Amino acid sequence: MTMHGAGTRVQRRHAVRLEQRAIKSGLWGEWERTALPCGIPGAILDGWCAEMRELFKNNLYVVLVRPVSTEWGEVQHLAIRTASSLEPPWRDMQRIKDELFGPGRTAIEVQPPASELVDAADMYHLWVLPLGFRLPFTLGRRT
Repeated sequence: MTMHGAGTRVQRRHAVRLEQRAIKSGLWGEWERTALPCGIPGAILDGWCAEMRELFKNNLYVVLVRPVSTEWGEVQHLAIRTASSLEPPWRDMQRIKDELFGPGRTAIEVQPPASELVDAADMYHLWVLPLGFRLPFTLGRRT
């Protein structure tokens, strides 16, 4: 093993520990927004990365946002990750949705049919539905 490989492994372990502490404490820092009018720089022009229009980041998460026109209205596709690719806990996904789009919005995670599966990166996805949109089902009771 080379020193470079050992350094990379040590750096990754350190990054994972820092991210786990941030997840546990909830101290992520402020969100910074970057407009992406032409998608992610260097992205393949025919992929969905070219359709991303905003990037939000803080000390823990990076969130890419892609607007998608649907029969329900405009849905915001969020691609979420950490530097070391830790899977965000459910409460963090809820917090990301609330902080970036508001606590009154509904978001869903999708498990697609195998024929539509895209699994090219360790990213986690939410689709934030239009303001006021309500699914015909929910976890809690509706009043």
